[in-house]
Amino acid sequence: MKRKFTLFAISLFLFVSQASAQDFSSAKVIQSVVDKLNSVKQLGYKYSFELSYPSQDRNIKDQAEAFIDLRPADSGARFRFQFAGAERLSAYNGTERFTLDKKGKKIYVESKPTFDSFGDIYLMNSPIALKYALPKITTDKSISKKVTAVSSGWRNVYVIEFGLPKGILTAEGKIVEIRQDHTNLYRLTVDTETLLPIEIVQSNDKNDESVRTTYSNMTERPAMPAASSWFYSGYLKDFALQKKDKLTLIKAGKPAPVFSLDRYFAGSKISLDQFKGNLTLVEFWIAHCGFCIAAVPKLNLISRQYRDNGLETISINMYDPPATIEAFSKKNKPEYPILTGGDSIAVAYGVESYPAFVLIDKSGNVVYSSSGLEEEKLAAAIVVNLTQ
Repeated sequence: MKRKFTLFAISLFLFVSQASAQDFSSAKVIQSVVDKLNSVKQLGYKYSFELSYPSQDRNIKDQAEAFIDLRPADSGARFRFQFAGAERLSAYNGTERFTLDKKGKKIYVESKPTFDSFGDIYLMNSPIALKYALPKITTDKSISKKVTAVSSGWRNVYVIEFGLPKGILTAEGKIVEIRQDHTNLYRLTVDTETLLPIEIVQSNDKNDESVRTTYSNMTERPAMPAASSWFYSGYLKDFALQKKDKLTLIKAGKPAPVFSLDRYFAGSKISLDQFKGNLTLVEFWIAHCGFCIAAVPKLNLISRQYRDNGLETISINMYDPPATIEAFSKKNKPEYPILTGGDSIAVAYGVESYPAFVLIDKSGNVVYSSSGLEEEKLAAAIVVNLTQ
């Protein structure tokens, strides 16, 4: 035991001496961590969270398997993530954010969440938050910073400490003002070899409250989650979709609400009125939807098969940014016009889930509608209405 302690002491002395000899500065070390987080593409780790308020007899713990994509392929979002815990799954696919309540068998979906809305404990002091917060911290001279090189558990680490008077880090990496009499204190432990976070402890100068977040088994080559796990539509078989306002897809016999929307990559608009006299098939879709992706080749086939007989096929995207639509188009190659910005039109048509299909006759009335692509029923409706 004495020999082990002696070896540890020697290791600690040598490491601290070496670090001192290198004359590293707090700013340089923090900047190195920033550069590392900016270069990382993906991270996988086991997330552990503990909130401790002894004076209030409160202690909250949570764990999850985390996957973070810091450079999504479609470049329309800054990141995407999945946190799979025992009771819930929290996911953001670059367009939609959804949460699965595993016990209640419910799924909650938020379309087009703002960056400021990511108030999830899974993201609290996460690598995402650090990526956007540390550049501000390292350049702000009013924030006190200290870096210590130590050996912890036979591993060399940097301990980065900083205080935020009246401020606190948000889940999205912003520094916002809170109670003026508080200084929030942060102690971030970083591996000296990987420059990736190991742990961050948040406390303050007024009471015994603390929050500890640890990242174990961190890797830059994590196992990729299944493709279907990124789309809430893949869970609807086992989880009930929860929304404030239940929408009902427009039924046959109703006049189709008119619209005029921008055509993607064409610099022009397309309106429903210009198709009067033709049978028109309208698809409502979003990019991050497995069923929407699977529908493209089938919709291409339907379009080719019936367009010479008078069928017009158009698709309306809800809210995806241009870069996401471009990536979707290049990969899946739809052969029909794509219209953008269809949020309100989708509500007018009662679209609840994607993809949804509405067939409109030559007079502008709905003759068929379905949530999901029912090829045989749709083909039958097209044939019947083309002959009328």
